[in-house]
Amino acid sequence: MNVELFVAALETDGHEVVVEYDGARAYARALAEPFDLLILDVQMPGMTGDAVCRALRKAGVVRPILAASALAMPEQIEHALAAGFDEYLTKPLSPLALRDAVRRHAPSAA
Repeated sequence: MNVELFVAALETDGHEVVVEYDGARAYARALAEPFDLLILDVQMPGMTGDAVCRALRKAGVVRPILAASALAMPEQIEHALAAGFDEYLTKPLSPLALRDAVRRHAPSAA
């Protein structure tokens, strides 16, 4: 349900959205395609969002990467930011908050 909400909110704002439901696939696709911005769920199956972000940063990816998670404890947020995320978005996330975050990090993507 969150994915459908995110896609609808971003497409309404003029973004083309691509979805992967597995961390390993997201990692491979992020390396293969020139996305303007990545949004990773921290608790993705196969490879966590933290692990994907860390691996992408190690591979030299500098484009913005946002974390989305229901985990909201300060130490969880600090752990994610230490992995290389540019911003941590806590679910439930309103469409407006999502669009605002995307505009902050990839204003020319729309």
